[in-house]
Amino acid sequence: MRAVVFFFLALAVAAAAAPAPEEAYRGADRVLLDQVRGRFKAATESAAVTAELIALMDGTLPGEIAGWPAIFRAYRASLEGLVGKHSHKPWDKYVRVKAALAQFAGLVEAHPESIEIRGLRFAFYYQIPKLFDVRPLALADRAVLADLLLRREDPTVTPAYCREMAEWIVQNGDPRPDERKKLAAARGDPER
Repeated sequence: MRAVVFFFLALAVAAAAAPAPEEAYRGADRVLLDQVRGRFKAATESAAVTAELIALMDGTLPGEIAGWPAIFRAYRASLEGLVGKHSHKPWDKYVRVKAALAQFAGLVEAHPESIEIRGLRFAFYYQIPKLFDVRPLALADRAVLADLLLRREDPTVTPAYCREMAEWIVQNGDPRPDERKKLAAARGDPER
């Protein structure tokens, strides 16, 4: 219990000193970001679209992934995980998930108020097998996302994106009752 209290205190302190959500987008090409956002949902169901987006990002963004704007690093990490999802080889799945986890390392912690980065991490972490031991982070992300989506203080995402993310969490993320209420309010729905 003591570890849980310290974990949430650390989150609160980090959030108080957190940069504005806009910092995650510093230096991001908006046209490229719109392309990636627009095709990302299709990538979750298609290995070809996943490969297409990786080629687009790797071919367009300069230098190493670690030097990219944070939002692109988050999408690239998610795409790396999707390569694993789409693979038919167990070892490739494992290696790609581990690479995605390494790419996600520190992103949410550096940009805790970014709905999009936290949402990407939650969606990925919540769906991977428990052997990767990231479920506690996914559950913490889910709780924080319910608050962030309700507050809608992140000007980098649209209200439509917030509603879609809230709906995805309700449908796929098994929210707790208190989180479900916040997500319903974030969607503009009466409590179901």
